[in-house]
Amino acid sequence: MRSLLTLVFAPLLFSCGYSAPQREAGSPAQVAAEPTSTSESTRSGDLKALGHGGYICLYKTTFPLPDQWKSFDELEKINEFGSKGSDIIKAIQTFTTSPTPNLDTEQFQSLILAMVAQESGGAGNVVGDAGLSSGLLQVQLRNKTEKAVTCDPNSCTQDQIVKMLQQGIYGHIGTTAAAEAPGIAYWLGRESTGPSLRLYNSGSLPDRGDYSKLPDEKGTQSYVSDIGNRLSGVAHKGFPGEQWLQQMCGFQPAKKQPTPQQ
Repeated sequence: MRSLLTLVFAPLLFSCGYSAPQREAGSPAQVAAEPTSTSESTRSGDLKALGHGGYICLYKTTFPLPDQWKSFDELEKINEFGSKGSDIIKAIQTFTTSPTPNLDTEQFQSLILAMVAQESGGAGNVVGDAGLSSGLLQVQLRNKTEKAVTCDPNSCTQDQIVKMLQQGIYGHIGTTAAAEAPGIAYWLGRESTGPSLRLYNSGSLPDRGDYSKLPDEKGTQSYVSDIGNRLSGVAHKGFPGEQWLQQMCGFQPAKKQPTPQQ
């Protein structure tokens, strides 16, 4: 079924001038892979074109390069975050320092916007993973002296929104202290974008040759592929659900985490 779908949809996308995501350049800790052409990626099974809102199943280490991402303004128009959407956008734009030379400021802001769309859809009161994950970026703080910030989506203050983003980006409230895990800035300071997203989502990178591999089934298998698609312009509304991703891409739904004991 997988190879048949590839044969059916790939010619359609190529005829429309589609540019497939390339392999992301590796970090200093890994051997950098040469960007592959569209045909090579398709033949090797690294991606599959399916057409659900333009979603592409990204396999192995395939991830769109930053210059293939939509601009921040384009992503803002594509993603609607409800009544507090403009406040979330303003808060993201306050983060003007990229933690990695691989991303400029706008690209870093675009990444955070895509992560907000993926993690919470812009709702500040979302709680996931049996109560372990909270806020706009569904952070699981390792800093036991600090509680995750949440708020009612209809009454979030700008200060609360900024603090939720700080916790997801830096691993703590504030910008003066060094970034720490699980903040995405901590991982981006050590890895390229694809591996950093796997580390943010599941806490480890069990296979540098496949960003969908999970440690002990913890995390979301499609997470890196999902963020790559969001950065490429797949809208938050109509984004494929778990069942579609499993049937069409082979990504298994996230395992439910046990409720932490009090």
